[in-house]
Amino acid sequence: MRQTRRNTFANLLLAGALSCLAAMPAGAQEAGDDTAEVAVTGEDGETTFLNPVVVTATRTETGVYDTLAGSSAITADQFETRFLNARLPEVLTAMPGISTQTSADDPGVAVNMRGLQDFGRVNVMVDGARQNFQKNGHEANGTFYLDTQMLKSVDVTRGPVSSVYGSGAIGGVVSFTTIDADDLIQPDAQVGGRVKTGYDSNGSGPTVHGAIATRLGENSDVLIGGTVQEIDDYRSGGGQTVNSAQSMKSGLAKWRFKPDEDHEFTLSGSRYFNSFENGATTPRETDVTADTVTAGYRYTPDSDLWDLTFKTYYTSTLFEQQQPGGGALEQSFDVQTVGLDLFNTSRFDAGAFEHELTYGVDVFRDRVNTVDLIGSSDDLTPSGRRLAYGAFIQDRIRYDSWLEVIGALRYDGYNLKGDAIAVDGNRLSPKVTVGVTPWEPATFYATYAEGYRAPALTETLIDGFHPPPVTGRFFPNPDLRPEVAHTVEFGTNLRFQDVFADGDNLSLKLGVFQNDVDDYIDQVFVLFPIPGGYQYQNIAEARIRGIEIEGSYDTGDVFAGLTAQILKGENLTTGGGLQKVPPFRIVATAGLRAFEERLTLGTRLTVVGEKKDDTATGFIGEPYQLVDVFAQYRLTESLTANLALNNIFDRDYTQYLNADPSPGFNARASLTLNF
Repeated sequence: MRQTRRNTFANLLLAGALSCLAAMPAGAQEAGDDTAEVAVTGEDGETTFLNPVVVTATRTETGVYDTLAGSSAITADQFETRFLNARLPEVLTAMPGISTQTSADDPGVAVNMRGLQDFGRVNVMVDGARQNFQKNGHEANGTFYLDTQMLKSVDVTRGPVSSVYGSGAIGGVVSFTTIDADDLIQPDAQVGGRVKTGYDSNGSGPTVHGAIATRLGENSDVLIGGTVQEIDDYRSGGGQTVNSAQSMKSGLAKWRFKPDEDHEFTLSGSRYFNSFENGATTPRETDVTADTVTAGYRYTPDSDLWDLTFKTYYTSTLFEQQQPGGGALEQSFDVQTVGLDLFNTSRFDAGAFEHELTYGVDVFRDRVNTVDLIGSSDDLTPSGRRLAYGAFIQDRIRYDSWLEVIGALRYDGYNLKGDAIAVDGNRLSPKVTVGVTPWEPATFYATYAEGYRAPALTETLIDGFHPPPVTGRFFPNPDLRPEVAHTVEFGTNLRFQDVFADGDNLSLKLGVFQNDVDDYIDQVFVLFPIPGGYQYQNIAEARIRGIEIEGSYDTGDVFAGLTAQILKGENLTTGGGLQKVPPFRIVATAGLRAFEERLTLGTRLTVVGEKKDDTATGFIGEPYQLVDVFAQYRLTESLTANLALNNIFDRDYTQYLNADPSPGFNARASLTLNF
């Protein structure tokens, strides 16, 4: 009954969106451009380069190549040209320090940042709402579900330097932002929208997406959108057919109201529904429903002391599986999160120093409800509740144009409760960053930051037996201590203009870090009670070191980009490697714009290194190289065609941490109508 109600809601939302699109008059005006492009040419023919913006590092907008942290961003323009109808792993792994773990028969994605993932080590947010779904198994312990057609940007900050973004993010923060009315409506128009159709050749199937927005007078606007996607099994480069078919529907609705210049109220709701077959030995019919609802308020008066943001949110992910043959419900995993986030930024001068003081509180509660009518999933992903809360203060101090100091202090607390176990804890975590700009093109920075992650419900409460035919016992551990990350990072941001040609722009970002995680939590085999079994325990210390490089070059007619990562992880207790630390990766992009920028044409080379067999992890990573080609042509002012040729040499490879071989050659085509 619950599943039927959810499907009905999604169908109504999609039908409403598509019917509104069909009802639009032919004379509706063309939608405006999406968010900032790397290069924008004005009516006077001059090209202006816009630095992609990140906010996760400090809560205030900063350019990627100005942020004193390992930050990256992908803009709407890059989504439309370089990542046509791309899956989330393709988008995220284009940034340094980020990898993913996925299963071909489950569209959920786990984010790995600097070798840390699972159980909330990376804080993933959609429109400011945390995505905390997790179920225990042989795959990732922490995934989320999202329709990329609804996205306009991705903002990333690596490492535990983002103390202003909530508890647990010792790996970093990934913030996804969905489209809003301003992305569809031109400033002088009342209505705008888009309709997009696409097709994949490998994992073949169509994608249909539509969105429409309208202004309700001068102070309000509303948006509604929907996507339908049908995907078949894909073929690997070695010719293997991989179970990956899915049937996805999603809907998005947003409302914004600004009674005056000082106040803004927002409401948004999205639903993602997907049906697929999942299971290692016996595939089961599976339905996933993911809901995200947010309500926000901003107060931005003409005062340096007030820049207030408040958001409350609800997220829910329901994973349901039927018995083989389409029988009755066999098991379900339901994770619901309720949270709020309140912060303010005050700006003032004290002598020669400019202060940007940000302070706030945040809290969220996870509620896990697992039902298994046949097996032991309700023991291995135990039901329970976890409350996490915190408060922070951060001062960003500037002196003249050459010195910037960021100091922050965060307090975290939590309590966790199951049927027979209740635990709690708290801690203060500091952060300090010093940035120096000795001359205008170059900034050097150094950071020391600590992060705090409370144990997850599963890590603490798991208690049961592995389902047959494999036997094995899992023990709870109420004595688990939270993880504490200590990160030291050094970096430089370089920005040059008129390097090789008049008006060109070259930006480079280099970071070197070491993250020591005390009381790192991992699953180990214990001998007692006999005959033994597995338990999550605190190992003494894990150390991850790495180098990250990101750069871009643009003349307006020619563009290029480079990202690279080298990571090494070590269990300092045993001397062995860390399972989740991926091999080195380089992604190079080059392209051109022609015919008055009506045509964008580019190629992307991905080089992934080898990770040798490590008896401590059991994972092997084979080296591989991929070549992709992408093109976009603006047929008219309102009609755009896109083509992407991925893995053009049909390389047979398996992404590290994944069990299934990755897709071989795939051609994607798309046609987008803006109105």
